[in-house]
Amino acid sequence: MKKKIVCIGNSIVNGFPLRRSQCFASLLREATGWEIINKGNNGETTTQILARFERDVISHHPNIVVILTGTNDFIFQDATPEEAFQNLIHMANTAALHGIRPIFMTPLPVDEPMATERWMQGYGISYARVNEELRAFAALVRNSGTKYLDLNRLYPECGQYIDGIHPTAAGHRFIAEHLQEFLQKLTTQTITSEGAHNT
Repeated sequence: MKKKIVCIGNSIVNGFPLRRSQCFASLLREATGWEIINKGNNGETTTQILARFERDVISHHPNIVVILTGTNDFIFQDATPEEAFQNLIHMANTAALHGIRPIFMTPLPVDEPMATERWMQGYGISYARVNEELRAFAALVRNSGTKYLDLNRLYPECGQYIDGIHPTAAGHRFIAEHLQEFLQKLTTQTITSEGAHNT
């Protein structure tokens, strides 16, 4: 079955500040031929993404929704890890009600020295605190029962940032490769599971 996937989230999904063609969603589309719809918006929190979830995900009737969000909640101190996680669960439940499989991606850690120097200077943001909250949020995702790709643990293997927050083009390639492998394994496991169930 041909996959139709919506990727929804913040500026990392959108590909900021690179060209859209360089973001992981576009790279995944090129590598697989799957229909990939990019619904990343710069600067958004989990609350804002939840508010547009019906319009930007459900209305497209995808097989899968990949959700990457959380970083802005903690940069802007808009939500606690627990509150952001509840928004994520609302998204997953809404997707499941419509027969769409939700996949979480835990947020990338931030590069604290680089972010302090290059991202939102003068706002007094503690990127050490942001990283603590990202780790707490990722831990909640790991225990959610929803399938997830753990970028919070994986991305330091690549570790390439433009500004301490956003991945370089090489970083997006890293994410795309891991997401492709994850989704292909997930599809194989699902088919195997369904086959075993039906026999």
